[in-house]
Amino acid sequence: MQLFKNSIIILSLITLYGCKSDSELTMERGNYFYVNENYNNAADEFTKIILKYSKDNISQLNDSEIEILAHAYQQLALCNAQLANKAETTLEKKIDYEKALENIKNAESLSIKRGKREEYRKTRIGIENQLNLIQ
Repeated sequence: MQLFKNSIIILSLITLYGCKSDSELTMERGNYFYVNENYNNAADEFTKIILKYSKDNISQLNDSEIEILAHAYQQLALCNAQLANKAETTLEKKIDYEKALENIKNAESLSIKRGKREEYRKTRIGIENQLNLIQ
C-alpha cells in the first residue's frame, strides 16, 4: 500500500513539474509559425504573451515571466523584420522596421540575463542598420 501511495505522489510531481505554462506553449506556437515563415501568425502569438504580461506591473512579475516577456518582444521584432524584408514598398519596409526596432528595444530593456541582453543588443543593431539603409 505504501508503494502505491509513493508511486501516486511521484507521478503527481512529475505531472506538475512536467507541464508547460500557457505562455511557454504560446511561444512554441509562435516559433512554429516563424520557422514555417508564417510571420503574421507568429507575430499574433508573441503579441498574446506581450498583452498578457503587459497588463501587470513589471515589478509584480517574477524573473521567469520577465524573461518570457523579453523573449516575446525579441521574437515579435524578428517577425516585424521579416515582414519588412517581404514588404513591397519602401514605406511598408520603414514601418515594419520601426516596429521591429521598438520591440527589440523593449526586449533589451527587460532582459535580466547578461547574455540575453547582448543578444538583443546585436539584434537591435542589425535592425537599426537595415532601417538606415532604406532611409
